[in-house]
Amino acid sequence: MPPLARATIPAAAAATGVLLAGALYVLGYRTLYHALLQYWGAFPFRFPFLDLHGVTAAIECDRLGFDVYVQNPCDVFQRVHAYSPVWLWLGVLPITTAWDNALGIAVVLLFLATLPFLPPGRGGWQTAIITLGTVSGVVAYALERANIDLLIFVLATIAAVLTRRGGRWATPGNAAALLAAMLKFYPVALLILALRQRLAVFLAIGTVSFTVLAMWFVSDANAILRSAANIPTMDYHDDNVFAARDLPFGVAETLGLARPVAVLLFIALLVAMLGVAIALARYDDLRLRVRSLHEAEAVFLLIGCALMLVCFFAAQNGLYRAIHLLFVLPALTVLVQSDGKRGPHLWSLGLVGLVLILMWHEPIRALAITVAAWFGMSEPTAHFSAWLVLEIGWWIVVAALAGLMLRLVWEARAFRDAITLA
Repeated sequence: MPPLARATIPAAAAATGVLLAGALYVLGYRTLYHALLQYWGAFPFRFPFLDLHGVTAAIECDRLGFDVYVQNPCDVFQRVHAYSPVWLWLGVLPITTAWDNALGIAVVLLFLATLPFLPPGRGGWQTAIITLGTVSGVVAYALERANIDLLIFVLATIAAVLTRRGGRWATPGNAAALLAAMLKFYPVALLILALRQRLAVFLAIGTVSFTVLAMWFVSDANAILRSAANIPTMDYHDDNVFAARDLPFGVAETLGLARPVAVLLFIALLVAMLGVAIALARYDDLRLRVRSLHEAEAVFLLIGCALMLVCFFAAQNGLYRAIHLLFVLPALTVLVQSDGKRGPHLWSLGLVGLVLILMWHEPIRALAITVAAWFGMSEPTAHFSAWLVLEIGWWIVVAALAGLMLRLVWEARAFRDAITLA
């Protein structure tokens, strides 16, 4: 299979799904549309692009004079603005909620156009794995809502592609990473790409980036802090959310344990995760396999690990944010394969499977609960069991990604230069 086909098949599969869902909606088969996407894990609202609607509503109401950090009557749920104040700068344009469909379609098309720039699978089965991730429920969720994380995905891809090229392309690549950080805060993790440069270049990029972000914060600190304060918190047992806090605090809540016990459980999980990550990063076989990655596979693995780790520990995240797992899948399929000297890496194979389970978790969860009911398990117990397995799965994946990120950081040019100087 030629490289071009391996690069475009996942995007073509995702585009086919979008066209099918769009045709059902436009042709009036709304009941079928909602049933299909609900089963898929997209959780559709009565109209598409709900998350983008929240942004356009804030822009419209801000232009009308409302304090959108306190009230936002332009939004269907009257959600206050919880995104970066940079979005409100778009109020110079006549953007209203009437633009939702046009802007939503544009965001979806931009995301689909970005997918072929991900590292292609090296063979047929690797391409199949990447395609399964691309058409998963978490991707469908992000697309149906036209969530802003789609744009973050696009900017992260641009940053990875351009910084890899180096030279004059590195500046717009780093600018894309900075813009992503200013739009959604957590993508500041993309600045980790600078570690792949010489130490002097890394320090220069870090200095410029810190200066830009500091100047922005000083000039707009009140709005930034108000938007951050509006970031919603959700139930620890919400099936559509993932975060580090959910497992320890959710278990404590279920068992009626005091908050200090939940904190201790969280610390224990964190220490265990760090221990596992360091052990994996020092694992000789994994080190050799990471070194076998092509540059593009390593770069996208690095940004995928960084984004997912920051998301996991910074706040509770809607499952749509797991689209960033698409960045790690190409490299993970390479880590699995045998090179003739070493057999298939079972740890990496298990990690690939677990990543796919998390990305397809809604239909899998629904099936598991149905099967549990056949065996007489009560519905509350089945739901809790499914939630518990999912949360443990997230911690395992995050520990593995942390280990991979540490390995890539240790291999990075700036880090090696710093060690040499020391």
